[in-house]
Amino acid sequence: MPDLRASLAVLALATALPLATTPAAVASATHVIAELPGVAGLPGTLSYYPTGVNDLGQVVGSAQGDAPTRAVLWSPRGGATDLGPGLAGAINQGGQVLGLTSDGVPDTQRPWVWFGGQRRAISPPGAAWALAQVINDDGSVPMSYATSARGEQHATVWDGERHLELPVAGDHVSTYAINNAGVVAASYASASFQEFAALRCTDGVCTKLAPGPGYGTYDPEAINEAGVIVANRGMVSLRWDGEELTVLSESGRLAHGEQSLNERGDAVGWVLENGMSRAVLWPAGGKQVDLGLPGNSVATAINDRGDVIGHASSPDYSSTRVFLWRDGQLTYLDSLGGAYSTPVAINNHGVVVGRSTTADGTWKGVRWTPVATTLSR
Repeated sequence: MPDLRASLAVLALATALPLATTPAAVASATHVIAELPGVAGLPGTLSYYPTGVNDLGQVVGSAQGDAPTRAVLWSPRGGATDLGPGLAGAINQGGQVLGLTSDGVPDTQRPWVWFGGQRRAISPPGAAWALAQVINDDGSVPMSYATSARGEQHATVWDGERHLELPVAGDHVSTYAINNAGVVAASYASASFQEFAALRCTDGVCTKLAPGPGYGTYDPEAINEAGVIVANRGMVSLRWDGEELTVLSESGRLAHGEQSLNERGDAVGWVLENGMSRAVLWPAGGKQVDLGLPGNSVATAINDRGDVIGHASSPDYSSTRVFLWRDGQLTYLDSLGGAYSTPVAINNHGVVVGRSTTADGTWKGVRWTPVATTLSR
């Protein structure tokens, strides 16, 4: 359930991949690309930005343009539903959608959950703003919030009916990750005391994780059902398995969001090597694997099958392509005829969502659907 921060990070890191000299890759015959349709009744000039996809094939995102942003849900059959003002940033396996609205200025975010045609505001009582970016399959939503625009930040979990306060507070609080057991990966920073910590919170009790190298805030990205947590700290990528800390890289970053880590414990991201970003896989218990893309590349998501998606671009920055890495083999996914495409998420059936340009350079929201014969092992 990746969000727009992930998409922007991907675009910012997009640099180069030779399109003709890639011996490790094969032409795309694995997926069929289709533009995500617009919402009936909304202006046709809007651009559509997918942010997540679940295993039912439901896609969430937003319609953005001159008018206020609208949250959108696309069905597996292609229909689009307007969910109201705001951005739909995440969807769980049951089809519950998590979104945010704001007044268009910083520190005014208000989270909501949509399901079955009903939308419910879930901001904590008394909150001036609240930031929520992930929802588990039970509908639980961790969030950070403050009672004033620039006040001390706190953490809470919406369990579907009420808020359960977490004992976390600081100048900066992150509660991005939660698993289906309700375990939250969080962090806090206190500038006045120069104190930074990553936390595991279970049943309302938070414990500090072993400190990692580097300086500054921890950014927890994902937690799986085994309780493995991965986080970034600047240009340091970290993994905690129980109390054991592993430094994955001191010159790179994990992909942003829950799809940086799968249930097998594999993680993806990128490292800097000779001034270039290299898409990598960190297998559970194994050594870092370079995915073999020439030029600059970034891995953005991995599913539970171990399929990795990402993007890379040409040496002159004139094109970017989406890649799929499966069992050591690279495949490039088609665009809508333009020079640029970038992925956001992949589900466990291999459906990929992202954006692509048409021949005239217009960006469109797209879905890449696997050809049925490619899904067997």
